[in-house]
Amino acid sequence: MPPRSQTDFAAFLTRADISQATFARLTGVTPRQVNNWARGRATAPVWAVMLAVLLQDHSPEALTIAVEEARQAVAAAEPKPR
Repeated sequence: MPPRSQTDFAAFLTRADISQATFARLTGVTPRQVNNWARGRATAPVWAVMLAVLLQDHSPEALTIAVEEARQAVAAAEPKPR
């Protein structure tokens, strides 16, 4: 769900106690891009807003571990080349 306003994205990061730099590092985007989203200079993509919302209830470390575990599970389920 997109934010009601672009300032919501910044508010989500604030409530999650996540800096823009940390969010950029977690997601692989530039800090400048995250700043543009937070200031409303660019529309934050839905995935970024959803992640910011999730971070309000889960630490970045917990989400990083969950993503890595999911990545390993997917890799294990992929057919092996012959």
